[in-house]
Amino acid sequence: MAFNESSGTVSLDETDLKIIKLLSLDAKMPFTELGKEVHITAPAVHARVKKMEKLGVIKNYSVNIDFQKVGLPVTAFVRMRTGKLSCGEVGKFLKKFKEIEECHSVAGEDDVILKTRTATPLELQHLLDKMRAEGLSEKSVSIFVLETLFERTRL
Repeated sequence: MAFNESSGTVSLDETDLKIIKLLSLDAKMPFTELGKEVHITAPAVHARVKKMEKLGVIKNYSVNIDFQKVGLPVTAFVRMRTGKLSCGEVGKFLKKFKEIEECHSVAGEDDVILKTRTATPLELQHLLDKMRAEGLSEKSVSIFVLETLFERTRL
């Protein structure tokens, strides 16, 4: 594993990639089991994982949530124009809204695309009203998800 300072990228070997893929499927997989899968010792796996964490390759560990079961069945994507504020400024403010799962600065007629999860469409309307009232949104278009065919949460 080598870090290229000029581009900010990390070169990963085949073993590193296998470790990442396995952890993306099961973030709680023990190092001994990972070692057996990639044919190296548990201490060697531990060292590689710690190095990838330090370099920012592995940013965090998470769980896959069934949002229907936790009362947030409404997924929507919101295309938004920010007006006079930059996307970076808007992004900092949008972090406070727990309904926003993702925020992406984009090129094109919109400035930002959000992925939201709410209990009802009316809750999304309240979120949009708050963003407009705080001057974060000049215009928005909501796209409601009817059915999620798949989501990739792993490499």
